[in-house]
Amino acid sequence: MAGPLEGFTVVDLSAVVSGPLTGALLADQGAGVIKVERVGGGDIQRQVGSQRNGFSGFFHVLNRGKRSIATDLGTEEGRRIVHALAARADVVIQNFRPGVVERLGIGFDDLSAINAGLVYLSISGFGQTGPRSGDRAYDPIIQAYSGIGAVQGRIHREHPEMPEQVNMLLLDKLTAWTGCQAVTAALLARSRTGKGQHIELSMLDTAIAFIWSDTAADLILQGEIDDPRPPVGASGSVHQLADAWGVTMTLHQEEFVGFCRALGLADIPEDPRFASLQARTRHRQELAAILAERAAPAAASLQVADAEAAMKREDVPFARFRKLNELEDDPQVRHNGMLRRRHHPVAGELQEARPAPLFTGTPLAMTAPAPVVGQHTREILGELGLGAHYDDWLSRRVIA
Repeated sequence: MAGPLEGFTVVDLSAVVSGPLTGALLADQGAGVIKVERVGGGDIQRQVGSQRNGFSGFFHVLNRGKRSIATDLGTEEGRRIVHALAARADVVIQNFRPGVVERLGIGFDDLSAINAGLVYLSISGFGQTGPRSGDRAYDPIIQAYSGIGAVQGRIHREHPEMPEQVNMLLLDKLTAWTGCQAVTAALLARSRTGKGQHIELSMLDTAIAFIWSDTAADLILQGEIDDPRPPVGASGSVHQLADAWGVTMTLHQEEFVGFCRALGLADIPEDPRFASLQARTRHRQELAAILAERAAPAAASLQVADAEAAMKREDVPFARFRKLNELEDDPQVRHNGMLRRRHHPVAGELQEARPAPLFTGTPLAMTAPAPVVGQHTREILGELGLGAHYDDWLSRRVIA
């Protein structure tokens, strides 16, 4: 097998990031994914990110393993193509603004009438209904709206309450991972009931569900809190070393004791205020002041190699901050085989991260490179029994 989803067919009507990445994750796991793109340029994401020979590396990662058919969904012929695809598919993915697919005649009700077993995933920014359902939504907008910016924001001397965005498309990617899991769960349910279903997934809901468990500690416990504590996610400590930056996290008391010993500060844990996790939590402000006065200079005197060795001896969780271009040569990353190279027929040599899960029973094969616009239009029309229309539809710009 080429992955656990071999034999399943996905029709990807989506564009940009969240929907296409959902399709790519399913393709990585063996599904056959057909990407339906617009005539005249295809997915706008093709124009985003660094390019070689006019082909975006970012687009490749979001669309590897797919076949591309380009058609005008506003035409009767375009709708006919989508209906024919849906009749043979297991999954449809779309991330148009709410209401668009219904107007086009390719919404869940339209396609499930053709194929009752269809799993239909609708991705949106704010939700399919509600006061902001029709608003445009990009990743930084949802970060701000959901509270992630406030959680992420560091303490600025000039602006203590200044929020900060995560400098990646965090919510687009998280929504894709959530969407992939939801699709496979719905396929499992279909194997028991024989019925497909409509999955509604918004970036906003994904964001709140993702951050709530650890960052909303003071909101989970409704009413008065008798023992307030800082969120555990803020427990990491960043240290400036002599030649690099490092981070530690000392959740257990023995880790804190080891951290202090590694920096020659073994007396600190002997202070009753810091002799247990509970005591350190109650006196965290005093501890922060002492560490700023004593631990920071001690760390700054150490080379990163010496700091790493000292922390390892004491069994203290530690890592130095790495740049992305360092990962390829990292021994653990190389051992895991996490980065791989491939040749793209247009973009040339590429380096990409392999799919994270390792399946022992259904190992994943490397998928095909991302297609050019309409690369498989003729081939797919032939499979649908519509090949006789190719020349006519191509001349009228119904397809590309």
